[in-house]
Amino acid sequence: MADTAVPVIKGIIAALKASAPVVTLVGTRIYSDVPQDATFPYLVVSVQSEPFAANDFSGQSHTVRLQAHSRKSTISEALLIRAAAMTALDRNEASISLDAGTLVKCEYSGLSDAFIEDDGKTWQSVGELEVIVV
Repeated sequence: MADTAVPVIKGIIAALKASAPVVTLVGTRIYSDVPQDATFPYLVVSVQSEPFAANDFSGQSHTVRLQAHSRKSTISEALLIRAAAMTALDRNEASISLDAGTLVKCEYSGLSDAFIEDDGKTWQSVGELEVIVV
């Protein structure tokens, strides 16, 4: 099976940009590669992948990480962005279109975190999804 990490990132970003609640919070500032001069708030999508094989098919399991970044004085905005993004994607496979492979599952993994970064100004809220592509 071909590596489907790039189609997953592209499909996830497109689905997030099509979600009105997400766009209300971050506009189109949804990145896999954050520009040097990025305006806050924004959302970052990254992926970690590993192949799997079963008796009669193979595919890839992807852990998609969503990182909301905010410079508000409290953590609230970062948490709202994460919640909107997770709601747009969790068990909403129909909203995600891939240009390679077949999406089987997109589901919240149970991992989430929120914290202030070392700069003392930037809040980050993280959530992960398990994405299966065959």
